[in-house]
Amino acid sequence: MGNIYKGVVENVVPGLDAAFVDCGMERNVFLHVADALPVDPIKSRDGKLPRISEVLHQGQEIILQVTKGPIESKGARATARVSLPGRYVVLIRDGHGTVGISKKLEDEEERQRLRELAHRLKPKGWGMIVRTRAQGAGRGEIESDIRFLMRTWRTIEQRARQSKAPALLYEDLSLVFEILRDVVDQRVRQLVVDDKPTYDRVLRLLSHMAPELSDRLELYQGDEPIFVKYGIERELDRALRPRVWLPKGGHITIEETEALTTIDVNTGKFTSTGSLADTVLRTNLEATEEIARQLRLRDIGGIVVIDFIDMDKREHRERVMEALRQALAEDRMRTRVMHITRLGLLEMTRKRTDVSLSHVLQDQCPWCQGTGRVLNATTMATRIITDLRRMARGSKAEAYAVTVEPQVALSLIGPHGELTDVIERDEVGHPVLVRADKSCHRERYEISPGTLQSLERSFGFLVAGDTVDITPADVLAIPHESLLAIVRGIIVEVPDASPKLTEPMRVRVVRASRSYARAVVAGQKQCQTRS
Repeated sequence: MGNIYKGVVENVVPGLDAAFVDCGMERNVFLHVADALPVDPIKSRDGKLPRISEVLHQGQEIILQVTKGPIESKGARATARVSLPGRYVVLIRDGHGTVGISKKLEDEEERQRLRELAHRLKPKGWGMIVRTRAQGAGRGEIESDIRFLMRTWRTIEQRARQSKAPALLYEDLSLVFEILRDVVDQRVRQLVVDDKPTYDRVLRLLSHMAPELSDRLELYQGDEPIFVKYGIERELDRALRPRVWLPKGGHITIEETEALTTIDVNTGKFTSTGSLADTVLRTNLEATEEIARQLRLRDIGGIVVIDFIDMDKREHRERVMEALRQALAEDRMRTRVMHITRLGLLEMTRKRTDVSLSHVLQDQCPWCQGTGRVLNATTMATRIITDLRRMARGSKAEAYAVTVEPQVALSLIGPHGELTDVIERDEVGHPVLVRADKSCHRERYEISPGTLQSLERSFGFLVAGDTVDITPADVLAIPHESLLAIVRGIIVEVPDASPKLTEPMRVRVVRASRSYARAVVAGQKQCQTRS
């Protein structure tokens, strides 16, 4: 986001009133007709837009700036009205020459001073927005900021003349510069850097941009990594979890989807000394601060629906709305809060310019494809039996071996192996060897056809009288009244042993089928509880 490209129009789509521009990125950039015009149509033409075919044509070269980065399957979005952000001002090449003052500047006298100063200093043909941090800045500081931005623009123009589309003309500032420009101000108590070359670079930049903040820069030279020292890894881990606990015992649950983000507020373990209405109000008020923090921390944008705990009193709902607005006031991204319903639902929007933190740090699960759920063992067992039936009809194989996840194996053979004969006799009509593999994913299995002798040789088998060793690593962590373990891929049940095995144990097989075995601890008589 913020990069400036020289692109070439590949497709003009009248049905979308937009064009797709090749800027050399992985996917073409989306350009709406309102963003393709050199001036803001709302200001110049009463909001009436021309057709996209009247503005652009296929093969046309155009200079664009990315306003929203690519998100999942969608390409980036861009505008032809380039803006260059500085520390105190943002220059906008829209031809209007208008001046805007940040809404967060509330002192009317200071607003008027900055407005007059901006009108005198802004370059011809450029609009200007005075940023919040310009409060108290003198003419020299703002003038220096403008000179830097104009030098940047002249460099972009020169590259545009020399480059053939598609080409990158300007890459937005590095992370270090962006932090110094947009984040570091008088409210920042300390800026800690653990890399000497970066520290020197930041020190030089601060000496030009904000010399009064130079003494707040610190070079970290501790033994433990800086992310460990300041608990950053722990905070990142918390920021990826759906549930966030509140100080008094309540919690919020955050779920991101492609269309919107939902946030659910719950009282959890919090109970106040007052009434239920008081508990609900306090939890909701506490949640507003954490919600605002999590939106910034996770960089969540787009539509956000918050499900506060139901509040019957109108004044309570108004207090929660006002608290949320105040908590969002520190957000650098533009937010808009709608009304809260009697059911406690509140809709808001937060400007989205890039993917959220979870999309940056995480990949979609290759197994569940982002649903967060997998098929249960019973469903998988049914699918496997269906596959075995199908294969048995069209194959001359004598027997089949099935390698599956242990829980699925138990669903196939039954908790005590009672279904093994049923599968072979009634379902498949052929011998079946079920083998459990802990490394197998729940929704993955392998069916191997062959002769019974070759499959037993390849996949192993047990017979009554065999003595085998079971280690804690062999035990299945599945709720069961007796010990279950995997030996040579076969599920072995030891009724007279504890399911919590802490050291190796030798057992003797007393009954075995092709897919299940029952054993007793070596040296003991056969357990008579089940036959």
